[in-house]
Amino acid sequence: MLAKLAFRNIRRSVKDYGVYFVTLVFGVAVFYAFNSVTSQSILFDLEDTASASVFDMTGQMLGMFSVVIACVLGFLVLYANGFLIRRRKQEFGTYLMLGMNPSSVSVIVLLETVAVGLVSLVVGLALGFALSQGLSFVTAGLFNIQMTQYRFVFSTDAFLLTLGCFVLIFAVTGLFNTLSIRRYKLIDLLSARSKNARFRVRNPWISLVGFLAAVGVIAWAYVTLVDNGLMQFDEGFWRATALMVAGTFLFFWSLAGFVLAVIERTRGVYFKGLAMFTTRQIASKVNTAFVSLSVVCVMLFFSLTVFSTGMGLARAFTGNIEDGTLYDATLTANVYLNAGGVHDEEALASMSEEDRAYQRVADEKAAAIAADAEAYDWDIAAKLADSSGVWDELVDRFAQVDVYQTSDMTYGDLMDRYGKDLGNEKQSAAVHKQGIAVIGVSQFNALAEMTGRPTVDVGEDGYAVNNAFDATRALADASARKGETIEVAGRMLTATGERRSQPTQDAAFAADGANFIVPDSVIADLRAQGVRPDQSFLDIMYKTDRVQGDALLEQMLAEVSPPSAEVSSSGWAFGPKPWPVTLSFTAEEVLVQSSGMNLMISYLALYIGFVFLIATAAVLAIQQLSETSDSLARYKVLAEIGCDRRMIFRSLRTQVLVYFLVPLALAVAHTVCAVSVISDAVLEQLGVSVFEPALMTGVLVAVVYGAYLLVTYFASKGIIRASLGKKLIG
Repeated sequence: MLAKLAFRNIRRSVKDYGVYFVTLVFGVAVFYAFNSVTSQSILFDLEDTASASVFDMTGQMLGMFSVVIACVLGFLVLYANGFLIRRRKQEFGTYLMLGMNPSSVSVIVLLETVAVGLVSLVVGLALGFALSQGLSFVTAGLFNIQMTQYRFVFSTDAFLLTLGCFVLIFAVTGLFNTLSIRRYKLIDLLSARSKNARFRVRNPWISLVGFLAAVGVIAWAYVTLVDNGLMQFDEGFWRATALMVAGTFLFFWSLAGFVLAVIERTRGVYFKGLAMFTTRQIASKVNTAFVSLSVVCVMLFFSLTVFSTGMGLARAFTGNIEDGTLYDATLTANVYLNAGGVHDEEALASMSEEDRAYQRVADEKAAAIAADAEAYDWDIAAKLADSSGVWDELVDRFAQVDVYQTSDMTYGDLMDRYGKDLGNEKQSAAVHKQGIAVIGVSQFNALAEMTGRPTVDVGEDGYAVNNAFDATRALADASARKGETIEVAGRMLTATGERRSQPTQDAAFAADGANFIVPDSVIADLRAQGVRPDQSFLDIMYKTDRVQGDALLEQMLAEVSPPSAEVSSSGWAFGPKPWPVTLSFTAEEVLVQSSGMNLMISYLALYIGFVFLIATAAVLAIQQLSETSDSLARYKVLAEIGCDRRMIFRSLRTQVLVYFLVPLALAVAHTVCAVSVISDAVLEQLGVSVFEPALMTGVLVAVVYGAYLLVTYFASKGIIRASLGKKLIG
């Protein structure tokens, strides 16, 4: 009997609160699909193209954020059930009045929870399995490869994780519902509907003060965030976050009373049609649910920000992929790591005995490396060719670029001269005292010829500018104007008017920012003054394909710089040194890194953004549907005094629009501020426009949020129509 009653209640709930069930199904589906990434069939195609560690890292990150997602979905289930329980108080009171004991009522609610959970899990897992197969093709697109060995794969790990998570959520929900039923008194249950019908409107003057304070606090948060930037999560960032959250809560706490007072004093609006009824309906609901509206707004802000910036960052890893893989491999010598040179006896005397012994050993190693480099005239290719027989088998063409840093002029001098900076105050300050980077024209032209790009002619007293970094583009353009001058090695050089965008290395992000191409005689003068190259890049083209070439390169590096025990245990294939090779990056490694980061960031942005979006929309939908059911007596009064169908439904439409759009509008305002700061600090420095990710976010919100809004309106409309029946006119 109890089971039959429970299933009857479920059928009735599905009709009235279908949004809740659909949201649970989507939650289960998305949870399973994204946690099954590491088991996708695409892995069978990527064994020779990408490292499995990319997927392991993605799976670990998705697993970490799944804890947050599970908490969000758990909050959604508990919150929705709380509304359903409060909505059915009178029904439960009737059961008790008819002689049913509280334990039986609790069993009914528990059976309903179990049934809803089972249906949600079964349908959600089926949908999630289908979605996970689609993600395989998305992954293939991110890696730009063909699906040649596709097969259906069911992830046992993702299934068990999803099952365990949602069983726990529904177990907690069942316990919560049971305790709630036992806590209520019969008189409270039977009088619940009349209690819910009361208007709650705050004093308008208090609301006015609160509203002005909310606007001030939010503006303060925006100013703090803009001034602080997002270079690090320091005190300023957390202050801005706290102010934004506090301002949001204060905004919704005061909004209804303030707006109601304004509309009441606008006679032409307040007494028009059902504006009086509509306004007080909205005001009452906002005053009652201001906490949940604030939480919804913050969650929406988080969802929009994560999705828009995540998509922007994902594009940053693939937008420069062609220029970042011009060469089969790049070997880098970071000589600046030992820029301090050998310490003299006076400097050693000031140290402790332990530090002095350590420093003597370090100085000996540094001196040996410098002597070796000088013996080869800092020519990395010559050193590698002499040290390994693999060189001739591996290398077809090569070009070396040595980057020197001059003390005659700094980037700060140029920024002050032209009024151009890097677009970010902290980044500009970081390079302000850094000497400008110069490279020899013959080395640059050799690199350009190897890639089929234009060379430059600077004569004996000229210079050109090479720049591939968006943040320094304005500074590079200003410095490259014909007739401009710089000082290097005590010589005054004049710009030829040429600017190039030649990558000097394989890298996921362009790193060549305002490098000055100068005559070889200037480089000779710098060398005569004892200046060493800060960095040297040896770019290589293989004789073989890249897969075989990468294997030969690893063999050559191991021969040239055998790893010590410590280096070997850390996973390095060779022992890195300031010279001849500190780092090696192959084109294949850049492709894997870029595709892997694109995969991870895209999935995280979609996962978090989508779940938070449907959760917030579902909360608003359930609240509005509950409000509609609680207000049926008021709609009956409207019908009895002669209000026609169009007036009542127009009022309902306004209520739904305001209830959905006001939290969204404030969340969008928060997002615009945060994304603009993130764009200035990160995205623009990487050459990524925020416009396209913002457009994608807008489309996602319009589809998902708009769908929930429409479903909520039509479901509420159906509840009113079914309740009033023939009382509706027109």
